[in-house]
Amino acid sequence: HRLAMTIQIMARGPRRAEILIHDAIGEDFFGDGLTSKKFAADLAALGKLDEITVSINSPGGAVFDGIAIYNALRAHGARIEVIVDGLAASIASVIAMAGDRITMRAGAMMMIHDPWTIALGNAEEMRDVADQLDRVARNIATIYAARARKPLDEIRELMRATTWFDGPGAVESGFADAAEGPTTAAEQHRAAFAAFAARVRERNANTTPLQIAASLRSIEDIAMPKPVQTPAAPAQDPAAVLAAERERRQQIRERFGRFAAEYRDLLDECLDDTSVTPDMAASRLLDQLGSRHQPLATPTSASDVDDFVSAASDALLLRAGIRVERPHAAARDVATMSLTDVAMVCLDRDPRGRSAIMRRERGDVFRAALTTSDFPAILEDAIHKAVRRGFETEPASHRAWVRVQPVTDFRDQHRPILGSAPELKPVAERGPYELGAFDEDSTAYRVEKFGRMIDLSWEALKNDTLGIFLARIPPALGQAARRREADAVYDLFSENGGSGPTMQDTNPLFDVAHANIADAQAAFNAAALSAGRLLLRKMTAVGGGLLSLVPRYLIVPAELETDAEMLIAAATVHRTGLDANEEPGTASRQSTTSATTPEWIARLQLVVEPRLADDAFYLVCESSQIDHCELGVLDENVSGPTIVQEETFDIDSMRWKVRHVFRPAFLDWRGIVKVPLASA
Repeated sequence: HRLAMTIQIMARGPRRAEILIHDAIGEDFFGDGLTSKKFAADLAALGKLDEITVSINSPGGAVFDGIAIYNALRAHGARIEVIVDGLAASIASVIAMAGDRITMRAGAMMMIHDPWTIALGNAEEMRDVADQLDRVARNIATIYAARARKPLDEIRELMRATTWFDGPGAVESGFADAAEGPTTAAEQHRAAFAAFAARVRERNANTTPLQIAASLRSIEDIAMPKPVQTPAAPAQDPAAVLAAERERRQQIRERFGRFAAEYRDLLDECLDDTSVTPDMAASRLLDQLGSRHQPLATPTSASDVDDFVSAASDALLLRAGIRVERPHAAARDVATMSLTDVAMVCLDRDPRGRSAIMRRERGDVFRAALTTSDFPAILEDAIHKAVRRGFETEPASHRAWVRVQPVTDFRDQHRPILGSAPELKPVAERGPYELGAFDEDSTAYRVEKFGRMIDLSWEALKNDTLGIFLARIPPALGQAARRREADAVYDLFSENGGSGPTMQDTNPLFDVAHANIADAQAAFNAAALSAGRLLLRKMTAVGGGLLSLVPRYLIVPAELETDAEMLIAAATVHRTGLDANEEPGTASRQSTTSATTPEWIARLQLVVEPRLADDAFYLVCESSQIDHCELGVLDENVSGPTIVQEETFDIDSMRWKVRHVFRPAFLDWRGIVKVPLASA
């Protein structure tokens, strides 16, 4: 019965249970890990038991969660059988000490060390933290000493030295009672030789000649011959065979746990081979983990890597003074680190990075860190977010009224313009319906590519000036991308001497043939707005039929901004007083001032654009009523420009390419009207 992701408890009769602790101890930044609260609750739910088997494969974690789990097991009353499947390190080794009997599986390891922590504060606070660590270390040492029957001072020396035990070493030192695996010297040599041959063959699978690979497999078979399998007697009951197979497959899946997705091929192989027992499957998984994963402080999934990259990139932005809407939970911890420190963490997390650098000189640190997968991803993510931040904060009046449409490629984007529905005609009783059709028009456009390239020198990285770079250059590029969009949109208004782009009927956007340009108005006032609204109301669809469009946006040049605000404010009814006939405290109110401008003007959304000439204003309806202006944006650029990163070869620098692909186009003239001003 699965009670939690990190602790699985399977009933084996009324008084026995098995607990699997295959995770870090305590909750980490990402909400993973086994807490003492969860463990105690699940343990209590089992009720009274005579025997509990605890299987451990954990790198350790939070000290006090581990001590609480140790005490919960010791206080339970059942006989505790501890089995170290792969690793019992740090505080997980303390949990193992709760066993009445401790067994080390073949290849399993145990590690003990002094506790450590991270702290901030003044000298007195640091001395207090050090004293606390000493007290915690002594408490842990007493647990080890009681189990190993060794003097406390000897245990403390082992802890200070960060001591690793294999199975026989743990038994010899008193930290375990039994160790599985080869027992004689000859068997140990054969196992080691076979493992070496297997490693050579697997690591060079793509380059080893077939004859040598076959020889290596032969060496494995000779060194560790496979046991002869005695055929089992055929089962008499088919239902029992099926039930046993289901149980085998279920236990194998439970042994894989959260590694099932990452090692899907290995899991399928174990499930399909009926000779593989759950213990054999667990052993194969441990072999894979040992060859591909680090035992401590190493991410075990792509999501862990993504979390680290996200936290580090958010931290760099915070250090640069760039506001992050929802920073990663661990970002503020990483923000105290220098860029060199972040690079060193990336090296420590990646085996390629550790092997690529042997000295701690700052230039070598950055060169080596760029060979890892994390550090370039952190830089690229930080640049991308900084550009996106600039893109989002740049004023963009066109995004208020233009419809943004994602497109998938650079081909012509064809847009149909539907006319009004066919007129409904009377139908006699039992008479036929006359077929009708929509009138339609069409137009097309294609997106264009815009971009720029920037770089950051190695000297800047070495001087840790990435924060200044992030705070200035990438946000400015994001702002430039947004401004380029606005330029492209409002440049359309100035084409053909201010009449707008040529439409599909060969007439300019604003033309008397389109009935969307009003007579010049003497002043910018309610009467001028009314003239524009009248034109929108009388727009007819393709093929005929009134559209009766409603103005939603008032687009004005910067010179008319204050006048437009006063017009809209005058149309708003201000409710500031109580009705003279009502008692205080009642909900009803009346206006002490009355509107002097039509109320429909108050519902207009004001759009101020300094790029427009001061000789006209515009009224636009919602794009949901009719298509007017569309901003086609390549799907990868809908929320901002794309960032592409590369390391340059001819000079020492990192280079980023900023790309933004879009194109605005007026699809229909019916949704927008121009009102010229004679007084301009």
